[in-house]
Amino acid sequence: MVHGPPTQAIDDVLALVREGGGRVTTARRAVIAALLDGSGEHLTAEDVAERVQRQHPDVHLSTVYRTLDALDDLGVTNHVHLGHGPSTYHLATDPHHHAVCNGCGTVVHLPADLFDGVAERLRAGVGFELTAPHFSLPGRCADCVSADR
Repeated sequence: MVHGPPTQAIDDVLALVREGGGRVTTARRAVIAALLDGSGEHLTAEDVAERVQRQHPDVHLSTVYRTLDALDDLGVTNHVHLGHGPSTYHLATDPHHHAVCNGCGTVVHLPADLFDGVAERLRAGVGFELTAPHFSLPGRCADCVSADR
């Protein structure tokens, strides 16, 4: 039996692609399926390509990169820089921020509205629009902090 994301979930995300003026291609469908299948994980482009190529060996890594860029431009995916590693991708249907532990590498999902006050202060004070979903906050997780005590 083949496991994977439900067809309805893929169709819902593809509807966002169409709404943004994007075309639905085999590669885009496969990349979205890989992201849905890895929901909750922080997948690099190589991770996505590996998952795509299991089902579609003819889809090349360069196509996955271009597809991820196009989906990001359409607002369907978000890429985030988790520390010094490669960018990771997730669907924009679950907006959130990230905190990354400098000690153990744990990634903590933070609520999407966490920085609303900071964003408003920046906008009102200096006219700056904050786009924080692309970056993570470095620090130390509770386990690493308590291990130091």
